[in-house]
Amino acid sequence: MSRTFHLQRDADITGASGTGHVADGVVWPDGTVTIRWRGERASTVNWNNLDDAETVHGHGGATRIVFDDGHFADYSDFPQALELLGELTDPDDCWFDHNGGCQAHGFISLQPGETCPHADAKQLLARHAAPTDGSDR
Repeated sequence: MSRTFHLQRDADITGASGTGHVADGVVWPDGTVTIRWRGERASTVNWNNLDDAETVHGHGGATRIVFDDGHFADYSDFPQALELLGELTDPDDCWFDHNGGCQAHGFISLQPGETCPHADAKQLLARHAAPTDGSDR
């Protein structure tokens, strides 16, 4: 099910879009996001996920994601959650038995096409790792 939201900008850091309700968006069932900007230079942009969109357009809290059901997207605990996920994820590689179960991590009932949750967690952590080249993404 998709979920609609808008971007509520309290301070216009770049001077490009103004303040208030500056864009409308949709989080699609697969987690991808589309944002449609309002105003003179209206445009549409697609993102792989809401976190990426918020990283670029949030301006350190100057712009908030407000879901149309009234809930705010609050990612303030996200860094702590990633740190905790890293601590709970086994660093050992998966190894699978002849039935496709991950013996290393005890997920022995995986169905064809499923991946071990530890492998999924490692991929998520890699996607959100701090850049090592000095950039901020």
